[in-house]
Amino acid sequence: MTGRVFEIREFTLHDGPGVRTTVFLKGCPLRCAWCHNPEGQSFEKETMVRKDGRRVPCGEDWSPEALAEELLKNADIMASSGGGVTFSGGEPLSQSDFVLAVAALLKPKVGVAIETSGYAPGDVYERVISQMDFVYQDLKHHDADAFRKWCGGELGVVLDNIARLRRSGVRHSLRVPLIPGVNDSEADRGAFAALAGGSPVEYLPYNPAAGAKYPMLGRKYEL
Repeated sequence: MTGRVFEIREFTLHDGPGVRTTVFLKGCPLRCAWCHNPEGQSFEKETMVRKDGRRVPCGEDWSPEALAEELLKNADIMASSGGGVTFSGGEPLSQSDFVLAVAALLKPKVGVAIETSGYAPGDVYERVISQMDFVYQDLKHHDADAFRKWCGGELGVVLDNIARLRRSGVRHSLRVPLIPGVNDSEADRGAFAALAGGSPVEYLPYNPAAGAKYPMLGRKYEL
């Protein structure tokens, strides 16, 4: 078994409790118009070409054992802060078997968390979150038509999985990326709060640099 990763970022502070290492996995079934990791959308290996002409490969294949060994280099620091490893993307649930294999190797030494859109079959979602210490669950829009327009998927899939998350008892927080003119009105916030059903909700500010990577991939930032 191998998994495809496009970045490993050490000493992150906003991807879960304590000091963490975040693993960004390739591949996502959604196409959110504001995506700030477009290099994580495709499952294929890609190359980003920076303004200075430097070519940066995006996508490296790892075995679970090799990746776990790499991630545990800072295990003492992470463990002492109550931190660990966070799986992100792309959409890490799209490589669920690989994530579970790596998590099993990490859990004896550090905590594990996941950042997910929740866009996956219910059985896959339940299997993965059951092995996580913490889940960051995205909630990108509250309206099915708007979700289809801006993200390219069906909102019901996400809402069903959020219900599974609440029933699971796993510690979690819902994260809403606030996108100007898309989901950032007071009415939108009220609708998000209603959907959350008592789960904690974090509102994330729009990243104005989100479109900078698209030209490096030969793509246009549509938003």
